[in-house]
Amino acid sequence: MTKNTFWMEALKAGTIVGLVSVAFSIAVQAISGPMPESSWVKILNFVSVVVSILLVYGYTRRFAAMHTAEEGFSYGQGIKFILAMMLFVGVLSGIYSAVMANFFIKEELLESVDLIMAQMQDTIPADQFEAIYDSMRGAVINPFILTISSVISNLFTGLLFAVVVAGITRRQADIFATPEVKEEENHNDQE
Repeated sequence: MTKNTFWMEALKAGTIVGLVSVAFSIAVQAISGPMPESSWVKILNFVSVVVSILLVYGYTRRFAAMHTAEEGFSYGQGIKFILAMMLFVGVLSGIYSAVMANFFIKEELLESVDLIMAQMQDTIPADQFEAIYDSMRGAVINPFILTISSVISNLFTGLLFAVVVAGITRRQADIFATPEVKEEENHNDQE
């Protein structure tokens, strides 16, 4: 298994999982509207987590099947693959968050920061309040910060998934497996 194959498979899987995650986020955003705590939102969030876990499991199992019986597929390889996959999921989720924060829900985010900072105004020294306030308002809509925080949170989530999924998909190398003979070598032997 080459490094190029590893990253290409992680990219493919991460893109699919990321797009599904973004689709669920769009659905939650559309449904939540005036009632963000409705039971439909909770159900959709639960379904989103279940689907994500099943996709991570399916793609990890598929990647494990690419390894020969002689190679096996270790627990560590599973964790590495899932974390690489979740890296790409985080990038897609971060791009989605940045677009939403800057073009669709910017006012709501800034109002939330204003509300939080108004509540904290008495606890923060006056000379530092303005700097903190400005940095908070900038951070909630900064695409770079949103993407990095999404990548970090998805890597953490992926690690939680990986602990279980990598254990399920691991395979010990078969010590009695015969090495696979490549088709070209087999063809040369016949001549």
